[in-house]
Amino acid sequence: MHSFSKLCKPLVPNFLAPKNIPTRIGLVVLATDMVLEAEWRDLFAGSSIEVLAARIACAAEVTPEALSTMAQEIGHCASLILPDVALDAVAYGCTSGSLVIGENNVHQLLQQGDTQQVTSNPFSAVKAALSHVNAKNIVVLSPYLASVNVPFYEALTDAGFNVKGWGSLDLTLDREIGSMDPEHLPTLIEQLLDGLDCVPDVVFISCTNFKAMDKLEALEQRYGCYFMSSNQVMAWHLLHQLNIAMPHARVGRLLNDA
Repeated sequence: MHSFSKLCKPLVPNFLAPKNIPTRIGLVVLATDMVLEAEWRDLFAGSSIEVLAARIACAAEVTPEALSTMAQEIGHCASLILPDVALDAVAYGCTSGSLVIGENNVHQLLQQGDTQQVTSNPFSAVKAALSHVNAKNIVVLSPYLASVNVPFYEALTDAGFNVKGWGSLDLTLDREIGSMDPEHLPTLIEQLLDGLDCVPDVVFISCTNFKAMDKLEALEQRYGCYFMSSNQVMAWHLLHQLNIAMPHARVGRLLNDA
């Protein structure tokens, strides 16, 4: 038997950067979220984009009180995503949470003092996406309770959007939202749009835990307007800021506009 000192051959490592450096996106995702990572994994498969996620502790209930408790943890959670390696962007994956905590607060918490850091959250992202496509009349499908829906509605109208319809599923627990069958989504949309006096510019499906991205293209073809979801608009918002296009994403027209 040879001694280790005779077997071990010192090698010279190459610390030069690889030729094709991926675009690294950090993602703070809720501990209760079943959907966001899976949808982004499918979206960015085969691309030069790497998503690195950290889970943030949160209550099971989707209420303003429960959502607000995440504020003190967002920055710390973001700091755990690949420490000491620069990220190209960081996102916080909670639509209602970014509304309750405040999008500017979320932006600053994700930056961790780096004012040049590109960030996103679903609430900032949907407003940017609606403005990007010059949307005026919108319809919202929401899984939330009224305590979350009302401030969300008010924030959208304050931002200048005309909300023509609002469908609410009145779900309390995040696991209930994540467990919904996406095959039922077209039926929900049909019920929501029935009786409207005009075709909206955009139908927005809220919540990162709402399975919707795979259905957006077919819904657009059926109704002729933009269909957007929380996970789709946040991906678009980051790509738009990073000047990266994904014209063949097949998850709705918005990604063609990145």
